[in-house]
Formats: sequence, C-alpha cells, structure tokens
Amino acid sequence: MLLRLISIISLIQFMLLMIYGMDINVALYRSLLVFMILFTVVYLSIFFLNIIRDNSNSEPTTVASESNSQDS
Repeated sequence: MLLRLISIISLIQFMLLMIYGMDINVALYRSLLVFMILFTVVYLSIFFLNIIRDNSNSEPTTVASESNSQDS
C-alpha cells in the first residue's frame, strides 16, 4: 500500500513537471529522486519502529528483585 502511494506521488510529480514544460530527462530524474527519498524515509521509519517495539517488549531487569533475593 505504501509503495503504491509513493509511486502515485512520484508519477503525479512527473506529470506536473511535464505539464510545466520541463525537459523529460530532468523530470524523470526529479521524480526518481522523489521516489527514492520517500521510499527510504518509509523504509527507515518502519525499520526503526520495529527496533523500538522490540526494545519495549524486552523484559527490563529490576534492581529491587535482585536485592530482595540477596536478603533471604
């Protein structure tokens, strides 16, 4: 779904650049650049969200439970 949205945004930008009268090589370059930037941002954000989720699911060690076991 996100890949489709990024592709549509890039194609719309390419269309607008062509309507504006820009050279086809420059329009292709800019739309590919926008596609790569958006894809990178989405990919990295998903990657970092997975890392954050994995870190929050890990069991934290508590000092209080270790000190209670030593008192016994």
